[in-house]
Amino acid sequence: MIGFYKKNEKLIMPVLKFIVALIIFNCISKMGYASVMTKLPIGILFSIIATIISAQWFFLLIIFMITTHLIFVSVGAAILVFVFSIIIYLLYIRLFPKKSLLILAVLLGFNFKIPYVVPLFAGLFMGISSIIPIAFGTLIWYFIPHIYVLIDMKSKETMDIISELTKMYISTIKWITDDETVITTVIIFAVVIIAVYYISRMSFDYSWYIAIVLGAVINIIGFLTGILSVNIDIDALAMALSTIFSMFLMFIIQFFHRVVDYSRAEKVQFEDEENYYYVKVIPKIIVEKPRREIKRIVEDTKKE
Repeated sequence: MIGFYKKNEKLIMPVLKFIVALIIFNCISKMGYASVMTKLPIGILFSIIATIISAQWFFLLIIFMITTHLIFVSVGAAILVFVFSIIIYLLYIRLFPKKSLLILAVLLGFNFKIPYVVPLFAGLFMGISSIIPIAFGTLIWYFIPHIYVLIDMKSKETMDIISELTKMYISTIKWITDDETVITTVIIFAVVIIAVYYISRMSFDYSWYIAIVLGAVINIIGFLTGILSVNIDIDALAMALSTIFSMFLMFIIQFFHRVVDYSRAEKVQFEDEENYYYVKVIPKIIVEKPRREIKRIVEDTKKE
């Protein structure tokens, strides 16, 4: 599978990017306010564009689509969401476009009921700095239901846009400070990322897999504590099952990313003029392709 991916990477990556973009645009089209943008050909067209453009422009395309939907139902909500999105874009996405893809990963994770795989993945492969985009993604996901609250606050008078924006802004700030589920989720995800990052970089055998298991355990304990102490709005059983599934999914991802043979691990010691070095060497497992030998059999015919 690894060999097939490396051989066809230039074809596989655009296809995967197209599929992810189509899923994202399909989720946005469910808002349904701009009927023209809910049609499948439009989604396919935007997905094709998304496979060509860079990550920064991809985010701007998403912001454009969301704002277009909202402007058909509430100008105030459209302005507030647009400003909120542009602030995140200018402060982070524009500067770190690749790590910003974790924002979309969190949103897709929540959409498919497996958001807990993202902090495990980020801690293993992306580092502690991935806390910021995952926090943004979590904030955006829990902000989505609040958008409908903002739409209901729409003023009947067209000229009263300033008053409408003020009420929406106050409501949003109050939501951010009062929603314990968002704050708790961000904190737990940050702790999981830090724990997985540091444990996975230790030198003992199977540290990557142990880091995944401990990260999943921390996630479950953290959310159970949150449910009991601050009464966050999360189903405990669904959270536990999703975390266990995310853990096994990360086992598979880690296995294909680094296939090593711990039975042949050894510690090497050497020195130079200034330092002593203690290095642990774990060889990778390289699957050799079978060599085909072709033998030509020539029949000896005798002339009579």
